[in-house]
Amino acid sequence: MRKQMRFWAVRLMTFALFSILIAGCYNDDELWDEVKGIKTELSQLKENLSNLQTIVSAYENAKFITNYEETDEGIKITFSDNKTIIVKHGEKGADAPVIGVKAEDGIYYWTITANGETQFLLVDGQKLRVTGAAPQLSVDTDGYWTVDGERLKDTTGKDVKANESFFQSVIPSEMEVVFTLTNGTSFSIPTTKGVNSFSFVKPTDGRPYYVFNFNEKKTLSLNMDKIISVDFLKKPEGWTFTLNKNAKTLTVKAPAYTDQSYNGGIVTLVGIHENGNTMFASIEVCASIDFTDTKGTFVVCEGNMSSANGTIYFYDKNGVEYSNVFENANNGMEIGNVVQDMYMANDKIYIITQNGSGQGGAGRFVVCDAHTFKMEYADPLVIMTPEGKSTWPQHLVVVSPTRAYVQYSESGMEATSGIAALTLSDGAVKVEPTVDGSFGAFTVAGATKGRMVYSRGKVYAGCGQKVIIIDPATDQIIKSIPFEGHQIKGIAKGADGNIYCPLAATYTGSLYSPTFTSSPKMVALDHDGNVLSETDMPDEIELPIASWSPSVGFCASFTQPNLYFVDTDAFNATSATRYNYTTQSFDVNFLKSSITIYGIMGIHPTTEEYWVGQSTYVNSDIYVYDISSGTPTEKSHFKYNSQRGASPAGIDFVYRFSDEWINK
Repeated sequence: MRKQMRFWAVRLMTFALFSILIAGCYNDDELWDEVKGIKTELSQLKENLSNLQTIVSAYENAKFITNYEETDEGIKITFSDNKTIIVKHGEKGADAPVIGVKAEDGIYYWTITANGETQFLLVDGQKLRVTGAAPQLSVDTDGYWTVDGERLKDTTGKDVKANESFFQSVIPSEMEVVFTLTNGTSFSIPTTKGVNSFSFVKPTDGRPYYVFNFNEKKTLSLNMDKIISVDFLKKPEGWTFTLNKNAKTLTVKAPAYTDQSYNGGIVTLVGIHENGNTMFASIEVCASIDFTDTKGTFVVCEGNMSSANGTIYFYDKNGVEYSNVFENANNGMEIGNVVQDMYMANDKIYIITQNGSGQGGAGRFVVCDAHTFKMEYADPLVIMTPEGKSTWPQHLVVVSPTRAYVQYSESGMEATSGIAALTLSDGAVKVEPTVDGSFGAFTVAGATKGRMVYSRGKVYAGCGQKVIIIDPATDQIIKSIPFEGHQIKGIAKGADGNIYCPLAATYTGSLYSPTFTSSPKMVALDHDGNVLSETDMPDEIELPIASWSPSVGFCASFTQPNLYFVDTDAFNATSATRYNYTTQSFDVNFLKSSITIYGIMGIHPTTEEYWVGQSTYVNSDIYVYDISSGTPTEKSHFKYNSQRGASPAGIDFVYRFSDEWINK
């Protein structure tokens, strides 16, 4: 926008100078006033667009209006989620194409009306959802409608100019506010009094929707004051509903289990008040598998940073695969680009993506209901280094409802890294300063690119050539355990409750052509940071030190004294070693493969099966090995052929987030 504004400013200045040459003195205040006027109009257009999206979202999600008032600017409206908008009336061009909205199967999509004919806006043959994450309808700096930066065309091929207002009228009343758009679409949102007269009783668990198991039946209560007739307006497909007007209840039965992780929608009733007003009562219902089952397994997939957002797979206790669990629960919305890590706490799932909404996803920091994966909110999570440089968030740990920590690297070449604290609240996140002592040169003094461990009220993290312990009560490092010259290649908690770290060998020369001067080590620490043991690794093992391989897929068994890690410094490593910390013995090349091992590996907490992600960059394979005989034997194999499933960042288990494990 700045470039285009500078362009027009230059043209205006050139015109002004030319006028001075031919007409003497000239006052350019009028020109700058015009430029300011254009900027104000563009700002108003974008505000109107945002306002309409807020209204449609409120309608789709059964929110209501808590307050409305006439102001000098327009009608100020406050919704039940505390969002506030001001609807201003504008003028509609007599013959100009009109952008509006229209519902289909309960979902609102953008439309364009020209020459009396209304059609859905299509992108690659698909309707454009008003509240969707992508593609995005917007207004460019010249005041024309665009979709993802490309101008909309009317039926004659001309660019479509944005009108001043979407709204033909806004009529508030005691029971509802009726919005009528310039394309003729009209819909109403109830006021607080309207909701009290006709509405569903909200769930007692604090959610704005009811959660069912598949095939479960529940009876929902209705508020019905002076409502003389009721009927169905909208019902989600596959669900069964029985309305009892006298008892003021709606009995709901969820659909039977299928191979999908989620099924849901909004049920809307239409009622007639004794005063003749038409009123609506809506509630969302959803059936979902239980993502909090401690025998469940997650696979976090980065996707393709240049062409596809990442995703998350879930495997239940029976090994049944559920793909795209976030997308299924959120009407096709995608998480974000380069999904890096997740953490489950406080009945929520927190997800970190490196590039956020760059490919049209939800954001960099995405928070979901842990039981259903429905998104609660997303945040762009802008973290700056102490040097003022932009970053890529990569791993996180959540220690309470109000505090989390994110390991980040400087964007671009990852020259520096650190750990930032986050303050969490309902629907929002605030980035706090980088934890003092966690920032520095990548692989030397800055935080290791890898998971952190939250255990017994403390956070343990690799940090260049030391391990640090953070006290969440103060955000301060309470102990630093140095291993001079040895890079920390990962950190994990063992079945004995101790903390384990593989260390790369010391070296001379450059990161990319080193001469190793010692053996790599496996180190054990207690929770106070005391070193319990340092065990040299065999000569066959070489851990990477180049910045392109900052970690080694390190994981620990939850029940056995075994640790697993990639055992070569090659970028495309294909083998992993098992270490038994009781016997201090190494099973070198315990796993051998022909495909690159990618991301953090895992050992299932109850079956002791060995989960390994392998990737060819554009697609991935997840192998599950039976290791009970002492030799890995393939038990299951899951193929991710879509680029959204490319590059599995890590295997994770619900049990890792349980109080039982955290307090062990």
